[in-house]
This record gives sequence, C-alpha cells and structure tokens, in this order.
Amino acid sequence: MQVLIAKHAGFCEGVERAYRIALEQTGAGKPVFMLGNLVHNTQVIDKFKKLGVRTVGAVSEIPSGSKGVLLISAHGVPPGIYEEAREKGLSIVDTTCAWVKKAQKIARELAEEGRRVIIVGDKGHVEVKGLVGWSGGKAAVIEDLAELDSLSISRQDRLGVLAQTTQTEKRFNEITAALKKAAGDVREFNTICGATAKRQNAAIELANKVALMLVIGDKMSANTKRLTELCTGTGTQTHQIQIAAELEPAWLAGQEKIGVTAGASTPEWVVKQVVEKLEEQRSGKS
Repeated sequence: MQVLIAKHAGFCEGVERAYRIALEQTGAGKPVFMLGNLVHNTQVIDKFKKLGVRTVGAVSEIPSGSKGVLLISAHGVPPGIYEEAREKGLSIVDTTCAWVKKAQKIARELAEEGRRVIIVGDKGHVEVKGLVGWSGGKAAVIEDLAELDSLSISRQDRLGVLAQTTQTEKRFNEITAALKKAAGDVREFNTICGATAKRQNAAIELANKVALMLVIGDKMSANTKRLTELCTGTGTQTHQIQIAAELEPAWLAGQEKIGVTAGASTPEWVVKQVVEKLEEQRSGKS
C-alpha cells in the first residue's frame, strides 16, 4: 500500500499566522478571549482552551474591566465588532486572513458605489457574515444557481459580485456567468484565496491517481468540505475524517494507492498522526 500526500495540504499561510499570533498572546500575561473559533478545527480549539484562552460568542460576554485581549479569528468579523471591543477597553489582536481582509474591502467599496452586493458563499459561515457586515449589512448571499430567482434581478441592476474565500472556482464562475446574463452592469471580483485554489487543484490531481482519497479536516471546516466534494466528484472513493481514530480498516483493504489531503485549518500534527496510522496498517502492526 502506497500513501501519497497532496502537494498542497494542511495549514495555509493565513491559518499558520493566526495560530502563531494566538500562541504568542497566551504568554503575554493578560486574559485572552477568542471571539468564535480561531480556525475551524476542534484540535486547535482544544489546545487553546488548555492554554487558558476563553472562547466567547459575543463581545458582550466578556466581563467589563477585564483589561484582556480579544482575538479576532482568521475568518474576520463585521466592522462593528472593533468599536464594541474598544468601548469595552479590550486590546484587539486581529488575525484576519489577508485574503479575507481584501474581500471585506471590496464588499465595502461595492456597497459605497451603490451596487447590489452579491456574495457567493455559505450563508451561515462566520466569514460570510463578516463580509455582509462590511457591505453595510445589505449583501445577498447565494449558495447555488437555484437561489438566483429569489433575487429578482433586472437588466437595470448594478451588481457587485465576490466570493467567500474558500468557494470553488466552478461554483463562483457559474453563478457569476448567470448574474451577467441577468443584469446589465456587473463588477466581478474572484476573491477565492490562492491557498484554497492550490489545495483544491492538488486534491483533484491526486484523486485522479489513486483508488482511495482521505480528506483530513473538521466537519465545521468549509474549505475541507469543498475538498471532499471535489475529490468525490472525480469518482474516486473519498472519506473525510477528523482524526486518525476515525480510519476504517475496511476502506484500506486491498488498496494499492491511497491519497491524503487536508483542509487549510488542519494542523500538521493531525495529518502526521493519520499518515502514521496508515503506515501501521501497511506494516501490519494494527
């Protein structure tokens, strides 16, 4: 059994940066509060919990006078969060990914131009909620082509279209093409991050060379979900797992080549544990 790892897999630069910055804050001697999840990975979240970082769902949950540090996650937040944190006397440590920052700026500028802002993304995702906030709260979020009719777009509409940074190129291009047919004036911004595109392309390339693909990442991770969808779309047997313990021996039986990839929020140590488990299977130690 040969185990092949995708050329691009695991922590991206943005997540690596957020993780490093957050770790530095845990040793700064101040209470550290994390707004939501730093990244969508349970193992990372558990690590910070053990280091004393308190996760909150809103700034209002942080005790007044705490004089603590508020960590803004790599996914970003709406602009109002910054003012709310300052009013509470919190020090803000912003780990928002540079690609997300770019998308936020575009959402704001498109809204200021008076355009209807359309975001191709997952409605419930924290990054998308932040982008809606940067548009002044007026952006519409579209997950697939079937939802376009609900927008009631006319040829007179001036649209601005951007993407959640972890969307697939195919979905963004399909929706954008349909919007261009419906409206007379469309400004298009492909804000899918470079790391996402690299991981998706590498995963597809590997999936086409193996009989089984394992996608490592948290169930709440949007970019991991995309990798699973894309690998499955190649016709290769694909399973998404979060940790090595979820590996099923039946999947591996008789397989000569197994491909492994991981979402951008999956830490290296988790990928290593899965690969080690596969090596044990190959050598017959388990």
